[in-house]
Amino acid sequence: MASAGKPLSRHTRRYDTILRLVVALPAGYVVSALAGVCLSFWLPLSRADSAMAGILLGLLLWPVVFMMSFGITNIRRLAAMTGVLALVLGACVFGGGWHS
Repeated sequence: MASAGKPLSRHTRRYDTILRLVVALPAGYVVSALAGVCLSFWLPLSRADSAMAGILLGLLLWPVVFMMSFGITNIRRLAAMTGVLALVLGACVFGGGWHS
C-alpha cells in the first residue's frame, strides 16, 4: 500500500483502501467463478465431480485474490493482473465449450 519511507495521509489511505476493495470484491468473484467453471469443463471426471471440484477451487481462490489485492503495492498493476487473469480464464471457459 505504501512505499517504505513515504507516509500517506489519512485521506490517501482511505482512498487506497476503497479502490482495493472495489478491485478485490468483484474481480475476486469473477476470477474465482471463471476458474471454477474452467476447471469443471477441463477435468476428465463425471459432471458432478467436476462441478464440485470447480466449486471448491472457487471457494479457495477468492480469498487468495482478495489477499493479493492488499499485498500488491500498485493498484494499476493489481487491476491489470486481475483483468488479464479474468480474460485468460474466460478464454479457457469459452474454449471448453461454455455457450452463453
